[in-house]
Amino acid sequence: MHPLLLIFLIIALAYFGILHFVFWGLKKLPVKEQTDFPQISVVIAAHNEAGRIGPALEALEKLDYPSEKYEVIFVDDASTDNTVERIETYCQRHGNWKLLHSQRNGDFASGKKQALKEGIAAAKGDIIFTTDADCTVPPKWLHYMSAYFEPDVHMVLGYSPLKRFKGWLQTVLQFDNLFSAIVASAPTTWGFPLTSVGRNLAYRKNTYETLGGFDALKNHRSGDDVYLTERFRQKSKGRIVFCAHPETFVETLPPQGFKHFWNQQIRKNSKTLRKSWATSLASLLAFLIYAYLWLFPLFAPQFLNIWLAVIALKLILEFVTLTLAARIFRRTFLIPYFPIFQIFYPIYIVFFTVLGSLQLYQWKKDD
Repeated sequence: MHPLLLIFLIIALAYFGILHFVFWGLKKLPVKEQTDFPQISVVIAAHNEAGRIGPALEALEKLDYPSEKYEVIFVDDASTDNTVERIETYCQRHGNWKLLHSQRNGDFASGKKQALKEGIAAAKGDIIFTTDADCTVPPKWLHYMSAYFEPDVHMVLGYSPLKRFKGWLQTVLQFDNLFSAIVASAPTTWGFPLTSVGRNLAYRKNTYETLGGFDALKNHRSGDDVYLTERFRQKSKGRIVFCAHPETFVETLPPQGFKHFWNQQIRKNSKTLRKSWATSLASLLAFLIYAYLWLFPLFAPQFLNIWLAVIALKLILEFVTLTLAARIFRRTFLIPYFPIFQIFYPIYIVFFTVLGSLQLYQWKKDD
């Protein structure tokens, strides 16, 4: 057999193996029901969110969980607008809500880490839940997500879909968000979580403290959620699981305009090659495998028919896997667009990963 063809077939089998891994990882995602009510602290850092925090405050008021079993802690991250006033109005209505004030002292690359650190230090709950000040949590969020904390589980990852909006950017971002959910959920079911989102994340406070908390992540400019999850995976003896219960999906607002979208995507993908060596190697190998599958005819055009058959099978299996994910994460409206994204999304990812690795992005002016 021709050496290039042999390499191509081996890589194709490896890629189909990855798809098999992802498909059955998604199929294995559990949906649990609550049988106990642990003590929970919801910690939210807010920096100049006066114009976007309203829906979050209203949603938190509707949480369906015993009031004596949870608290909501807001940490004002040196806001210069009327964020504090808006939060205080709601805190006055609820005895289990409180507001802390954090002053950026320069010790952390991200003021958000400092704010979260202070909020967690003041928390009374055994389990810490985090979300963002521009997110909308569902009423049963705490009820169902806390059910995943079996005795040996130390962290639970959640899904955070984008609020739907109009325009072509909506479709791109919705697919990107769905793909991120696949990357977060499928490997987690096999015991190797790769990423997470702080907009919907929960973990045991004692494990967080044992591992050094955010003090151990001072060297990372961003990604407090991703790097904290890596630390739990590497240093903790407990399991990390993914919660796919639809009553726990925390909705987040889309970027405010193209410039915000641009910087957000670069910043998000800047972490791809800056994680642990195992995670970075897995990302790099996945890219090389994918590139060789598409570029094979350039090296061996005489095997074009074999290549076409393999690519056809690849596209079919990808479509089936994406469709399964769309049903799990309630994003079936994306299914008609999958064939387009199957071709162009890898280019999109590589583009923003390269820009991200060069740190070619700006923080929001308020940060």
